[in-house]
Amino acid sequence: MNTTVEEQVKFLQEEIKKHDRLYEQNQPIITDSEYDELYLELVKLEMEHPELVTEESPTQKIHTVVVEGLKKVVHSSPMLSQEKITTEEGIRKFLEKGHGIVLVQQKLDGLTIVDTHNGGEFEQAVTRGDGYIGELVSHSVSTFKSVPKKIPFTGKLEVRSEALVPFEEFERINVDGRYSNPRNLASGTVRQLDSSIASERNLRAIVFDLISAENMEFENDMEQLDFLEEQGFDVVPYEVFNIDSVEGKESLVEYVLNYAQTIRPSLPYMIDGLILKFADLGLREELGYASKYPKWACAFKFPSMDATTTLREIVLQVGKSGQITPVGEFDTVNIDGVRISRATLHNFRNIREKDIRIGDKIVVARANDVIPQIIKSLHEERTIVSGVYEAPTHCPVCSSESTWDGENLFCTGIDCEPQLVGKLQHFVSRGAMNIDGLGEKTIQQLYEKKFITSIADIYRLETHQADIVQMEGFGQKKYDKMIAGIEVSKKLPLNKVIYGLSIHLIGETASKQLGKVFTNMNDLLTQSKEEHFKQNLLALSDFGDRMTNSFAGFMHTTKNIQILQEMMDLGVEMVSDYVKPDESSPIAGKTFVITGALSKGRNEFKADIEALGGKVSGSVSKKTDFLLMGEDAVGTSKALKAEELGIRILFENDYIALLGGE
Repeated sequence: MNTTVEEQVKFLQEEIKKHDRLYEQNQPIITDSEYDELYLELVKLEMEHPELVTEESPTQKIHTVVVEGLKKVVHSSPMLSQEKITTEEGIRKFLEKGHGIVLVQQKLDGLTIVDTHNGGEFEQAVTRGDGYIGELVSHSVSTFKSVPKKIPFTGKLEVRSEALVPFEEFERINVDGRYSNPRNLASGTVRQLDSSIASERNLRAIVFDLISAENMEFENDMEQLDFLEEQGFDVVPYEVFNIDSVEGKESLVEYVLNYAQTIRPSLPYMIDGLILKFADLGLREELGYASKYPKWACAFKFPSMDATTTLREIVLQVGKSGQITPVGEFDTVNIDGVRISRATLHNFRNIREKDIRIGDKIVVARANDVIPQIIKSLHEERTIVSGVYEAPTHCPVCSSESTWDGENLFCTGIDCEPQLVGKLQHFVSRGAMNIDGLGEKTIQQLYEKKFITSIADIYRLETHQADIVQMEGFGQKKYDKMIAGIEVSKKLPLNKVIYGLSIHLIGETASKQLGKVFTNMNDLLTQSKEEHFKQNLLALSDFGDRMTNSFAGFMHTTKNIQILQEMMDLGVEMVSDYVKPDESSPIAGKTFVITGALSKGRNEFKADIEALGGKVSGSVSKKTDFLLMGEDAVGTSKALKAEELGIRILFENDYIALLGGE
């Protein structure tokens, strides 16, 4: 016996088992393609040397890890894996095993589940586990909208499905880069002990196989899948090919070889290949099973959607919101036909927690149209020890002070170029300065002409009159309207200006609070230099550490101070219009909810109520004193809730009478 081959086989067996365990724990350290290469090499060697095959070989047995706390369940029918193929030769060799119809399904890339229904009702869900024993996860799977709770069939029914996280949902959840890919997120979610986590994450279960249906008989797989679709299951898409004809066989081969380029990019969820099955159930019995997989099916694996490379640099990118995002630059890799040399690192906590350093071997992933991302650093391969990457204290673009919001870092600069157009558009918008004649499109035009490069430049537009009136879509009339709108905005109160400045976390409510505390912008600038400025902000009812740090960071930035001073010099008054509420009024300290059509807008009523010492809330609760509503709101949910809680309902004439009017 060749001991070199024996050692090689043993090494591959142990190496693959190690990677199987890491994969189950969502901690893979090699790509899918690299794993497949190891596995196929072991298969080849074991075929050449069958005396070296053992029961514990990963080609003969599935190795898995179970979560503590989840009940173990024995499968009624073993869940085998599929024989892997990656080449046209492999496809043709498989097709030689049989005849007739071959069914081609997507190989869904998530967590495999066995669902059981009994008496027409959902009974249980169990993970694949090692193929013989799985984990009971009914608590999580029962929250899936795609898993029917009741079905027409009343006998015992067992199906195999794949729990998936759609790409759109993955992007919503994985903003901090905590999960490597949708598959890892699906696996981690289903096996959580808290079912509410699965409910919040909108997982999807797609059925791909019928195990058994009590007292039902089928001739082929298409009948089985049609039956499951009739029961209300979300069934995997498939195509059928008759390989008894040359045309049918060649169509199948072409379909499989081109699928990754032609169809996979448009799918809303991850797949990692295609499953080929002989459809005739009688033929399946004839072909039988190997120890680990059925002989009547195989898996055509696509190239991996991730790759390993070397991280060369970390650069900083500033987005429209001002968020400063670290981006990794690395040796170019080819993933699914796309050459990639940079990918997001999400945020600085992600870098810190995963201990990603310049010079490290890293795993980069790309799933269809999902933004390329750096998944992890392969610490065991680290040869160069570089320092821990530190987050910047100032914006890399405009040098303004940076401020933290949770784990994300933001630029506080008022004129930071990557975010400037958005800030200018917000400043002139209806909710902020409401400048007539200055809409989003006009702002974009003026910015592109370099007539506006900061908010202060809005108040210098008169100097560009000759050029502006000649612009496309402009003329003297439109120009005059714009200038008139700008003049009106100069007299708007301080809180409107603060809100218009797009200070991170400082919305309308916070701006109004600041407008009550500071008499004008000059007063605000003066107090911002004082030692206790932050403590004074923290004393405001809605201000916590995050809002305080954001606002203080903005007010301590030299460029921001300069622009605010320019605005004052250009005649923007920025004076508070706050009038201390009349605490003697009949509604002082009372909470209102406003609904329905009234004689004037909701915001006008809100301003009147607040001026008289009252408060306005958006929803009816036990803390509500009055519901002010129009006649059209009778019978609405707010009216019914107020009646239920015994809250006094006021129509407009009742409200006027309450205030002592006629």
